[in-house]
Amino acid sequence: MAREIPTPPLLNAYATQRCEVRLQNSFDNDFDDLVRPEHSDATQRRIDAGKNHEAQIIASMAASLGDELVIIADSNRLDAQAATLDAIASEIPVIAQAWLPADTTGRRIGRPDLLVRGNDGYLPVEIKLHLLATEGNASLESSTLDKPFAQESFSVPNQKFRKGGLWFTDSLQLAHYFRMLEAVGAAVSDGFLGGIIDGSETLWWIDLDLTHGRTHQRPLDAYDETFAQRISIVDATVQRNIDRSLPRARDPWWHKECEGCPYEDVCFEELNARDDVSLVRWSTTDALEKLRGVGVMTRQQLAGLDLVIVDLGARLSDTSMPLPQVVERARLAAPSEELADVVGQRLGVRRHLASSGFVLVEDLLGRDQLTLSVAGTVRDLGRSVRRARAGVAGGVALSIEPDQITAKRADVEVDIDMESYEHATYLWGALVSVNCEAEGITEGYVPFVTFEPLSDEREAELFGEFWTWLMDLRKRVVAQGLSFRSYCFWHPAEEGQMRRAVATGGPGLPRERDLKAFFGSGQWIDLHQLCKEQLVTEGPLGLKAMATIAGFSWRDDDPSGEASIGWYEEAISSTPGAAKERLLAYNEDDVAATRALRTWLDGPARELPHVNDSWNRP
Repeated sequence: MAREIPTPPLLNAYATQRCEVRLQNSFDNDFDDLVRPEHSDATQRRIDAGKNHEAQIIASMAASLGDELVIIADSNRLDAQAATLDAIASEIPVIAQAWLPADTTGRRIGRPDLLVRGNDGYLPVEIKLHLLATEGNASLESSTLDKPFAQESFSVPNQKFRKGGLWFTDSLQLAHYFRMLEAVGAAVSDGFLGGIIDGSETLWWIDLDLTHGRTHQRPLDAYDETFAQRISIVDATVQRNIDRSLPRARDPWWHKECEGCPYEDVCFEELNARDDVSLVRWSTTDALEKLRGVGVMTRQQLAGLDLVIVDLGARLSDTSMPLPQVVERARLAAPSEELADVVGQRLGVRRHLASSGFVLVEDLLGRDQLTLSVAGTVRDLGRSVRRARAGVAGGVALSIEPDQITAKRADVEVDIDMESYEHATYLWGALVSVNCEAEGITEGYVPFVTFEPLSDEREAELFGEFWTWLMDLRKRVVAQGLSFRSYCFWHPAEEGQMRRAVATGGPGLPRERDLKAFFGSGQWIDLHQLCKEQLVTEGPLGLKAMATIAGFSWRDDDPSGEASIGWYEEAISSTPGAAKERLLAYNEDDVAATRALRTWLDGPARELPHVNDSWNRP
């Protein structure tokens, strides 16, 4: 039975932040019976961490502000909304867990974390676990949490909002509440849009006139435009529930928000069935629009673009005559005319054309016409084409010749992986493999682990035990005239934790120069770097993705470093159950995965297609 949807539907503050297809599907009666998957342990942990952070911030502010802060604790919606309006009318300085009345005209509902009194109204403040600011050549406005008022703000020099647009996304949520405050006559008239208390427990204010670096839009303007689009999508979906002959307002496309979305499987099945071009990872909406505009609709079609032309377009993009202009001029010239005459005295353009093998107009215009129509107009098109080719090839392709691939093998190999909790390492795991006769060298998994309280001293002691064992093993191998190498995946992780332990200066530890010598010895190999230098993948270059391609599988159903944090907390609790064994098995699988990846690189990987091979486009 189809559920009833209020008419007209009202949208919450996340409507402008989340995928428009997800919003559309949430109002589509076709998905009423969809069974939503439970959160993974890692996802649930993130949710719980965010809730705990919010609760701690509010509790801390309540303790310092006393009667100046009121918490709207009513569970009944109408009672909570009435209490919020009473607090606003009483000009309570800080209102926590506010529940604003529905704005039926603006079609908004919402519960801001905090409402903070300004000069002539209230400002919304949201509590987030992520960090917003970093060092930079600007300044940001802030207030302390014991005086969280815009009137008490001060400038923090050498700070800027982080790249990636988190501050702008958060601002869309603030804009939603700002409009709701306007609807009840309680918004400030100028100054700030609102504030964000981030993971550093710092309150950062966002100015009403601050603009996005790329779009140059103010958050409030961007919100109004996006919210109107979302309302249009929802209204069209509600109409389609009545008349199924109507088209969907939005067709799905694959992007970073899809993983973990309730509709992930539904959208992927549809997109994969048509080999949709958006399945090429990290494609932007602008790029997809341009590709589809010239007829590149599938991964196979994208993979079939002419990489010589695509790469030429990238090289010419920083010159005085980008490729589209060169092509435009060439079409007006005779086929036998030299391109050097077509482009004139632009030496850089001439050089790039010649180095790519293009001398005459017919050399250029005789290439693939579809590629000529799009090359030089899409940022990072070469990377997208290579990812598409990797995807069509099964997930990975070679970026070097097969006979150049190396796995940097040795007679005795040690795969190393560490596990940490809140920056402190409690487990160093090693897997020893012996590829020839080696006296006194035993193969197998060797863990150095503690589930005791992790003081700096205990962490350093544990690393010292591991380091002593590793150096002794290396010494015994080399003494037999055998080669030795140790392996990790993404060296900054292990190296950072090694340096952290050494910095304590405890007894029996190596010195910093000992670590540096080992890292540069040729006996410490980063398999992530090897893969990056030799392969192109359709998506992430992480260990889980690469080892899976190599045919390895973990024993655990949810193998991830984030999930292991929860296992560790269980392992050190009064009821550890099987958590300790689960952690050790997970770590053992991680080092077995790097060994499997290395074995694959040393053999089957050489049979992969090269990313620059000829690719047929349907």
